[in-house]
Amino acid sequence: MINCLIDGDYTTKDDKPVLRLFYKNEEGSYVDEIEGFKPYFFAIAKDDVQALADDVIKIDGITDTEIVKKVDGNKEIDALKVIAVHPRLIRELRESVRLLPTCHQVREADIPYVRRYIIDSGIVPFAGAEDVGLRVAAIDCEIACVGQPDSSKDPVHMISYADSTGFRRVWFWGRGDVDLEYAKSCLDERSMIEALLKTVDEQEINILTGYNTDNFDFPYFEGRAEKLKMNLGFGFNNEKLRMERRGMNMGAKIVGRPHIDMYPVCRQVFNLPRYQLEDVYESLFGVEKLDIKVSQIREFYNSPDIEKFKILCEYSMADADGTLAIALRMLPLMYEMSRVIRQPIYETSRMSSGQRVEQLLIEQANKRGLLVPNRPSDDEYGNRDDTKYEGAFVVDPQKGIHDNIILFDFRSLYPSIIISHNVDPATLDCGCCSDTAEHAPNNHFFCTKEKGFIPDVIESLLQKRVDIKKELREETNKEKKSMLDVKQQAMKLLANSMYGYYGFQRARWYCRECAEAIAGLGRVYIQKTISQAEKAGFNVIYGDTDSIYITRPEIDDVDEIIRLAKDFQKTVNERLPESMDLEFEGFYPRGVFITKKRYAVIDLDGKLTIKGLETRRRDWCTVAKDTQQKVLDALLKDRDPQKAAQLVKDMVQDIKGGKVPLADLAINTQMTRDLGGYVSEGPHIAAVRKAMAEGMDFKKGDIITYIVTKVNSSAIGDKAVVIDSVKEGEYDPDYYINNQLLPAVMRILEALGYQEDEMKGLGRQTTLGSW
Repeated sequence: MINCLIDGDYTTKDDKPVLRLFYKNEEGSYVDEIEGFKPYFFAIAKDDVQALADDVIKIDGITDTEIVKKVDGNKEIDALKVIAVHPRLIRELRESVRLLPTCHQVREADIPYVRRYIIDSGIVPFAGAEDVGLRVAAIDCEIACVGQPDSSKDPVHMISYADSTGFRRVWFWGRGDVDLEYAKSCLDERSMIEALLKTVDEQEINILTGYNTDNFDFPYFEGRAEKLKMNLGFGFNNEKLRMERRGMNMGAKIVGRPHIDMYPVCRQVFNLPRYQLEDVYESLFGVEKLDIKVSQIREFYNSPDIEKFKILCEYSMADADGTLAIALRMLPLMYEMSRVIRQPIYETSRMSSGQRVEQLLIEQANKRGLLVPNRPSDDEYGNRDDTKYEGAFVVDPQKGIHDNIILFDFRSLYPSIIISHNVDPATLDCGCCSDTAEHAPNNHFFCTKEKGFIPDVIESLLQKRVDIKKELREETNKEKKSMLDVKQQAMKLLANSMYGYYGFQRARWYCRECAEAIAGLGRVYIQKTISQAEKAGFNVIYGDTDSIYITRPEIDDVDEIIRLAKDFQKTVNERLPESMDLEFEGFYPRGVFITKKRYAVIDLDGKLTIKGLETRRRDWCTVAKDTQQKVLDALLKDRDPQKAAQLVKDMVQDIKGGKVPLADLAINTQMTRDLGGYVSEGPHIAAVRKAMAEGMDFKKGDIITYIVTKVNSSAIGDKAVVIDSVKEGEYDPDYYINNQLLPAVMRILEALGYQEDEMKGLGRQTTLGSW
């Protein structure tokens, strides 16, 4: 039987720590209590480890010591394992040991007790998660109040819930029944919250999820529970919700029933203009989720029109349904991350990529008998060099349109360099290889005799990924293919984060020399490849970091171009180190290249790949984004530059003539702090101040949608007004032409020889040459 570990914590019985491991198997959920596992850390002696042991054992709260062999950096040492009575004493005890005259350093005293047990025991969190029928539920709440919700006075009016068994519900109070199967009226706010808690328990939910629930829904529930004097027992066996500070954000900790906020997960995984629930849902599923304005919630809730109230219920239900759909798509990646780094999913889902790398290295160091470096002290952090070093090599693109383009890139370039050149703090400038090892551009070298710890870990990750991708190619079952794809993604994300981790000043395994060497060697490999491409007769139209775009403009036969490209690829790979590989990434019939990191190409299926252009940014209006997309379609799909230019000219005239609806001119910008926190203001904040003077309310995190109007002023702040206060046609056409439309399209059209005045109807078309 598969027993899937989904969470863990510890409690205290008779002054002794007791681990609680929360499992799910095919029969249900259960808790395994572990007694007798003692918390510990390590100490390194200045001279005599036995003398250190004699001093340490005299400290109250320490029950035992043990001299053990450990590897520190690149040498084996005798370390003292210090065993404590209780995890809560560790912080105090590590300081007492550190201050002993016989102690040089304390190590691994900041590894949490539950995490330590998981590592030592070899348990893999979420092993078999896909086979035990985990139940996932998504929740969301609505507050129908005036202005910014305040949990000390404004009640929760509506709660929506959806789970992976298909059960859906919207609870509300203060209204009569509504003719919707999933909508249920409750007596009051208390009974509504109790209905949610009861449902979570009766449905035997294993994982709770939401969207921005760390920073809004759960803190709000906690505030209301305090006001109502009720127990917020979301956890296993009604364990109480606990809010905790996590840097700039909060974390809603629910014991035995992990809470995963999908907002931080989606922010890490996706690259979107904005990360509202509606945006992520549309990006994943290609469908718009029902949405209403926050300002309309109170109106719809209190409206005597039952149809308006139905719309609010549908909107609330859509929030829970949408969040659940996102969670079911994204959670498998978090399960796999938890398995790889041996970390409970509550922690895993809230970690940065660097933190995940560090947790993996801690687990692997323990397995190999290595002492884990300490996090840098504030003084050490302050002394670490924070100046920029030379990064990746970029070839300026040949501006304009190109046909029959081949894309090559290095598979996992930086991880491959770490492996090939054994880049590790412990192998840096070793004493045995200075005459034989290859020197990186920063004049450092790495041992060629002893394999480094981190290169070995990364090699293992990449090899697993290669094996998984082989399985993926051979697998025919759709569900199994999806699982394998998630596994290989997790390996890729972790391996590719290692280069950045070396240069992160807060890292335990920080090494600036390693980071510089990797970047330098990356430049060497891409420059050599570009040189080989040119010698082979290819025209390199663009190169950046680990990829090159090449053409053979004198050859029209596509099959011949691809054959020559693959011959070139084979020649390059024969000269590369074994772990490195130049891969054929695709053929593109046409592309337009503008500047560094700004280009668009179209593949054989007509799919556009767009990099660095404004179509994805939220601070550009729909007219600018849509026109740019149409220009690219005209250039790459229709192969018609004149059509592209005419599209822009026509839109200029439409804007001048007041024919464009406000919705297509709206600019969206997030309010990233409370209003009082702004020293200098952008136009969105100026618009907010005007709106608040009219009785509207906005808060930190809101997306401000505004229009630049015809107000007689040169200051954009004077012209910016929230869209709800603007009538159709009241926009400033000159602003939208000169500051939105033309900047979005001219960097493309200028590469083809067009000028801005032409688009405004003020000048003649320039010669396009071959275009």
